[in-house]
Amino acid sequence: MGTVADTSEPLSLQECKVRASLLLKALVASDTAKATRAAERLRVLPGFASLSLGEVLARRDSIQRKHALAVIAREQGHATWSDLKQALEARDAPQVDFERLLSRTGGTYLNRWFSSYEEAAASLRELGGYLFPFREQFFICEPGLLALLGLDPADPDWTRAGPDWLAPRDAQAHARLEQRLLQRCREIPTHPTRKSPMSSPEAKGSRARRSDLKREYKENPPEMGVFAVRNHANGKVLVGSALNVPGMLNRIRFELTMNMPRIPALLEDWKRYGAEKFTFEVLDVLEPPKEPGVDLNEELRVLENLWLDRLKPYGDAGYNAPPKQAG
Repeated sequence: MGTVADTSEPLSLQECKVRASLLLKALVASDTAKATRAAERLRVLPGFASLSLGEVLARRDSIQRKHALAVIAREQGHATWSDLKQALEARDAPQVDFERLLSRTGGTYLNRWFSSYEEAAASLRELGGYLFPFREQFFICEPGLLALLGLDPADPDWTRAGPDWLAPRDAQAHARLEQRLLQRCREIPTHPTRKSPMSSPEAKGSRARRSDLKREYKENPPEMGVFAVRNHANGKVLVGSALNVPGMLNRIRFELTMNMPRIPALLEDWKRYGAEKFTFEVLDVLEPPKEPGVDLNEELRVLENLWLDRLKPYGDAGYNAPPKQAG
C-alpha cells in the first residue's frame, strides 16, 4: 500500500506521539471494530502490507510503539518517523523575526530591496553586502546594520557561513549566527522602554556616534534633489524633494514595507500591486553650493515645483496632494 498523506491541519510532534499511543491502545481494545480499524492502519507499513487483518491482529502483542509511530509518519506523508520528526522540528524551530529586528533600526541601513531572491542574489554577487529575507521580499544591507543588530561583522562565522542568509556555506556557523539573532530578538522589549539618562555609557556612546556621523556628513554629503516613487501598474507617481535623497527613499520604502500609512493611497497600492511594481528614482540632483548662506530648502522647493509642474502627480496621476488654489 502507498503512503497516505493526512491533508488536515498539520500536527505537532507531541500530537503525533499521542496518536501513536492511541493507535496501540486501539489495537489491543476489546472492541473488535476498533481493533480491526487499527490493524488496517498498520497495513500501510511494508512489513504488514501482505498480511490479512486477522494475521495483523494475531501479532498485536508483538507490535511496538515504533510501528505505531511509523504509521503516523506515513499518514502524515513521510516515509519514516525519523523524517516526520525532523520535518516537524524544523517547522517548529524558532525563526529569526527580521521584522521585529528592523523595527528598531529606523531603516537607516536598508540599502537595496528586491521582490525576488534571484534579483537579490545577483545584486549580492555584483555589489556585496549581506542578504536577508523580509516577509515575501529580500534586502541587502551593509555591515553597519549588523553592528546595529548586535552582531560583529568581523565575526569569523560570517566568513564561514557567507553573506547570503538563505544559502549558507557552513550550516554550523549559520546556526551560531542564528542563535545570536534569536537572542537579540528576545532582548528587544515588546513595548519601547524609557531611554537611559544622558549620563549613561549608552548615551555617551550615542553622542560619539552622532559626532562621527556629523563629520562623515560634512566630508561626504548625501545627494540632495528631487525623487519619485513610481507605480508601474497604474502609472501613478509620488514626487518629493529631500536634503538626503537616498535616505528619504530608504525611509519611504521601509515605511511601505512596515505598513506605515504616512501616505495612505501609496500604501494601499503597494499592498494591492506588490513591491515589484514600484521603482524609486532620483529625478534631479541639487549640486552643493560653493558660496555660503544659500537656502538649500528654498532651492529644493523651486526644483521640486518644476517637477511637479512637469509630471502633475495629482489625483489619478499620482500621490501628491493637489496644489491649493489661489483665493
